[in-house]
Amino acid sequence: MASTIDALYLQIAERFDRPVDTLHPETTLESLGIDSLEKIELIFDLEDHFGVRIPNENTKADTLQDVANLIDSAK
Repeated sequence: MASTIDALYLQIAERFDRPVDTLHPETTLESLGIDSLEKIELIFDLEDHFGVRIPNENTKADTLQDVANLIDSAK
């Protein structure tokens, strides 16, 4: 089974047309050009993909590792 961060890389690469090998835990959403609305949509899509629910108050995430941590904490 792929780790959360690896699965997240694949989701980001597909959705935002980025090469997977350019994504790292410290990559920021801002550096990928993901604005606040896209971030919310991404979180919704990731919730569906991983079968989790992330409470709105926990959506502070600036890096890909932050997003992976949110997903892991919701499992």
